[in-house]
Amino acid sequence: MGKKDKIKQQTKPVEKEEFTLKEYFYINVIFWVFLLILAILIFFTTGGQWDPVMKNVFTFIFLVFGGGFTIVSIFDYIYERIANKNVQNNN
Repeated sequence: MGKKDKIKQQTKPVEKEEFTLKEYFYINVIFWVFLLILAILIFFTTGGQWDPVMKNVFTFIFLVFGGGFTIVSIFDYIYERIANKNVQNNN
């Protein structure tokens, strides 16, 4: 037996770890805090004056990035549950 054959025999498949709803919540909180810090930095580095352009920037940051991340997290949570049920039904 060669070295490669021994390595293949020794490695075991890694089981996929599922995230809980609580973990998804914490991940989203961390991301939203990051966006808030980013928005504050943008506000002060651009002069600290509120105008229609800043309103559009903040709307974009929070709606697209924050909302998109949250929606994808929800879809991922649902997908993991459905995929896990299918795997259990097939076994």
